[in-house]
Amino acid sequence: MEILIAIIIIVVLLLVLGVSPWLIIAGALVLIELLLIFMTGFFIVSLVLLFIAKPVKAEFLRIFEHEVVGTYAIYKIDGEEYKNTFPAEIMFVDKIYHEGKIYSARLKKRKNGKYMLFDWYSYIVIGVGLPMSAASAALLGYLLPMLLGIFG
Repeated sequence: MEILIAIIIIVVLLLVLGVSPWLIIAGALVLIELLLIFMTGFFIVSLVLLFIAKPVKAEFLRIFEHEVVGTYAIYKIDGEEYKNTFPAEIMFVDKIYHEGKIYSARLKKRKNGKYMLFDWYSYIVIGVGLPMSAASAALLGYLLPMLLGIFG
């Protein structure tokens, strides 16, 4: 909600300063394209990390609810608890995760103690997110010159 209010204030200020509405729309489209490119890069990095992570067997323990970021699946691997890298789907948590069940996962540990854990839900997030963000970025990138020509 705060972001929406901030966007409205910025747009109103730009209009008051005399910026063309078409230029504001063009700027918004360029920002959206940059965000899509960033998302595609994020999913590519996640895919690479997934491939270089070590396969492990992980026992699902519980769902951890973070007050800001969301919910995460907690797994037990070799006696230690690990939080999944991607947030858990909260709507179908009882259908997706089953307490005590052993899942195949991939774990990437770093020397400083940080880690990345990819469970089967992470595979779905990366598998759907990468092609969708790449296709969206490519489509908007293809259409952007034409759209900027219309708004310019």
